[in-house]
Parts: sequence; C-alpha cells; structure tokens
Amino acid sequence: MKMIRLEKVGWALCDEILHPKIEFKRMHRSNSGVLSSFTMKAFCLTLVVTGLLCGCKGMRHADSIPIIDTHIHLYDTTRPEGLPWPPPSDTVLYRPILPSDFDQVCEANQITATVIVEASEWAADNQWVLDLVQHDPDRYIGLVGSLEIGTPQFSQHLKVLSRDERYVGIRLRERPGGEHFFESEDVWKDLTLLSEMDQTLDVLMFQFSLEEVDMIAKRLPRLRILINHVAGADIKGEPADPAWVAAVEKVAQNPNVHCKISGLFQQSHRQPSPKDVAFYRPQLDVLWKAFGKDRLIYGSNWPVTMRGGTYEEYLSIIQAYFADKPRKVQEKFFYQNALQFYGLAPLRR
Repeated sequence: MKMIRLEKVGWALCDEILHPKIEFKRMHRSNSGVLSSFTMKAFCLTLVVTGLLCGCKGMRHADSIPIIDTHIHLYDTTRPEGLPWPPPSDTVLYRPILPSDFDQVCEANQITATVIVEASEWAADNQWVLDLVQHDPDRYIGLVGSLEIGTPQFSQHLKVLSRDERYVGIRLRERPGGEHFFESEDVWKDLTLLSEMDQTLDVLMFQFSLEEVDMIAKRLPRLRILINHVAGADIKGEPADPAWVAAVEKVAQNPNVHCKISGLFQQSHRQPSPKDVAFYRPQLDVLWKAFGKDRLIYGSNWPVTMRGGTYEEYLSIIQAYFADKPRKVQEKFFYQNALQFYGLAPLRR
C-alpha cells in the first residue's frame, strides 16, 4: 500500500510539472530519439522518488522547525592587515572562514539563519563583517559586535554601527583593568547607553563571573543580557558543580538574563568531544530548570565546534536533549527566543 501511495504522489507531481507548461503528445520512441510522454513521466517519477527516499537533506521540510544559530564567527586570514584571532598556531581554525563556508553548513543541516558574533577586537572589523554578509540579509540576520566598553570611542562607534538594523548589540569579552573593571564609571556609562539604545549584551564567561552578570542585571534591569556557552559550565559527564548550580539559579532570577546553549564541545574540554547527550545532560538540566522555555537560545560556536566534531554531531546532541519536549518549546528554543531577544524581524527564509 505504501508503494502505491508513493506512486500516486509521484505521478501527481509529474503531471503538475509537465502540464500545462509543456504539452507532450503521446508518442512512441522513434528513430529520431523522441521520448513518449510515458517515458518522460517515468523519468520525472524517478527524480521525485529519489528525492523522497534521500530525504532532501539540504532542504527544510514544510513541517520542520526553523533554526537560528546565534553564535558563529566569520573571518579571513588572508587579509593583508591580518587579524587578531585566531592565531596562526591554531591548525584547526587558522584559515579563511567565510559566508560560503557557512552556507554549506546551513544547506547540510537545515539551518535557517544566523547571528554572527564578532571575534575580533578591532573596531573596524564590525563594519567589515556587516559588509561581508550584506548580500544575504535573510540568512545573516544579525551581528553581535565587539567594542571595548569604557573607552572614549565606544559611544560614537555604537551609534554609527547601530544605524544598521542588523547590528543587535555587543559581546562583553575583554576586561581591561582586571578586577577593577566594574569600578570604572566609564564602563557603567557605556553599559547604560547600551540599555538606553535597546541594544543587547552577550557575555563571554572566560573573564567574567555569573555573580558579575547578576550585578549588571540588577543595576540595569532593562538591559537584555545573554550568557554565552552554557553559562561557563565545566562539563565532565558528571553531576553539575554545586557552586555553579547555585550561581546559575541566582542569576536566572533576573528576568532580563538569558542563556545561550552554545559551546558544548568547547566546555567539555575534550578533543574529540563526546557525542552522547547523556554526557552533557547534568548541566543542560540545570539550565533548563533555571531559565525555562522562554530564556534559552540555540547557538553553536562554529567554527570552533570543529575542534570537537562536526556541526551535524553538535546539532544532534542539542536536538536529542529537546526531543521529548513539546513542539512549541522547541520552536521557542531554536528560533523564536532568538528573534525576541535580539529584536529581529520575522524570518523571511
């Protein structure tokens, strides 16, 4: 019965393709090599069935959930002026990583759109990335920029760059001044400006703590904050560290704080990284309980993910974790929460 239904579907599609745009008369093969309409339909049916059986991996099915990857990096190591990251010693990452490369990832894994996170500390590279992806605003829908907070140039740079609707905020990455960073009035002035301009703040946890994120959130309750890379979890395939759990639970009490499920491979500190969702579940369970369905957002950290495995392997772990959750929850996690947090327009792809 399944074969009969598939055949009917195939013939219906063939009729739609071949008629009425092209009229084929019922003809037998002649010496001139003309094909009969039956032969043409059979050929068409072969293409249809092949596509159905193969699953059309690069195409998003009508009932599939869109995916926005909110954490990728793009750069060009061949630029004459060079770049501050990654270093030439990084044999995995030190090569051009351009839109054409991520386009292939999108087609292979049904990624609908992405928000780029600028990894360069050079202010000029914010505009460089915006220009790099201006040809495809439906896929490259946003940029989290890199501007040094607490500097005289911050305000002007932010005002100029934010004229582009794709510029959605900045990432807190560098920490000039070390432990005295948050004692600077200029730092708080720039964070306040970010909030007043309705721009967002991503936070890379390597140089900042969850306690400091909590402090920012309380002082600037209108500033939307997104903690990167599973809130800095140290993932070992074991129960989560109690001190980390307590810090997560405390910071999550701030409604303006969200968490990005990104960098799982990186936070496992293993190369290659484990591919079983059970290895990551203890930390993911903590984040799910703390932030819930409305404040978790999907991201990868591509191309850094390549140190631990393929993009498909990374995405499969995340999808496995959310597989038993309602479709509405998955829709929120994989794209709706990202659109809302970054203030982006509905997807057009």
